[in-house]
Amino acid sequence: MFGLGKKIGMTRIFVDGVHTPVTVIEFPEQKIIQKKIAEKDGYNALQIGIGTRRKATKAHKGHVKKHTGNDEVVTRIVEFKNVEVENDKKTLTINDVTLDSIFHVTGSTIGRGFTGAIKRHGFHGQPQTHGHDHVRAVGSIGARWPQRVLPGKKMAGHHGTNQRTIRNVKVVAVDPELNLIFLKASLPGANNSYLKLMKA
Repeated sequence: MFGLGKKIGMTRIFVDGVHTPVTVIEFPEQKIIQKKIAEKDGYNALQIGIGTRRKATKAHKGHVKKHTGNDEVVTRIVEFKNVEVENDKKTLTINDVTLDSIFHVTGSTIGRGFTGAIKRHGFHGQPQTHGHDHVRAVGSIGARWPQRVLPGKKMAGHHGTNQRTIRNVKVVAVDPELNLIFLKASLPGANNSYLKLMKA
């Protein structure tokens, strides 16, 4: 089992009388767009599409129409490698998700823009007494030789939007009416971002 889910947020539910923190994932119906095979494409994979939209490029429309035969344009196309489904299966639904399933969940961490070294790397900072006027400065970034900044030096810069995978996340509840999955974990990404779910 695999698919693409939309992160709604975190809450808590009671499972067997035990308070359990969970992340709520919306799992709408998803269309299988293309099946790739090693003999033709060099690797095995499945492309799935989620949602619909009114406007799209000709390349996007042509790709969907070529492999599905209809003009319905999907909002997002994601590829899953080394997965299999039945030959006649055209869609993935929440009915494919079973209770107590174990998933590996992949997403992008929340973007925080350009941040300083203290927030980005957890630096201690400079002394806040004796007249110091740059308490959040990085400080020395190298010795007299080799007179250049060495690659990999921890400095200020782009923070967040890194791909992260949380492994072995358990499904503790499923709501088929609302297309919701409750996963026992704190998962990467902002609310309303998409996560890739792969059965462990």
